[in-house]
Amino acid sequence: MEARIAEFIDSLPAAGKAGILRCHPDLAGRDLQSGTLTAESEQEQVVAGLRSLEPADATRLRRLNLQYKERFGYPFVICAGLNDRAAILRQLAERFANEPQRELPLAIEEVKKICCLRLRRIVASDIKL
Repeated sequence: MEARIAEFIDSLPAAGKAGILRCHPDLAGRDLQSGTLTAESEQEQVVAGLRSLEPADATRLRRLNLQYKERFGYPFVICAGLNDRAAILRQLAERFANEPQRELPLAIEEVKKICCLRLRRIVASDIKL
């Protein structure tokens, strides 16, 4: 199933891939603070430490998120379930420097990681039943 999801995503044209990315919420953004994220997204962001950011880190993340979105046309996407807040902030700053044709495949790889982790959680929870 993981391979099929990856194949489907890879088969999309660049505009379709960018569309997938535009559907993602901003990390540590308004949706996390207001509790309107999906349960999965909220759990991943909380575990990564994004709900308990120091004010300076929160300001930096908001600024970088906005700059990233202005540059690429979609929010910064990283698999929060495989990263902590320091790694997320570092990756956001580093990936902002990428050219758009380099960044799109990197962001899509992160979407695939998110899909795989969530699929594995679903399967693991079914096995425990």
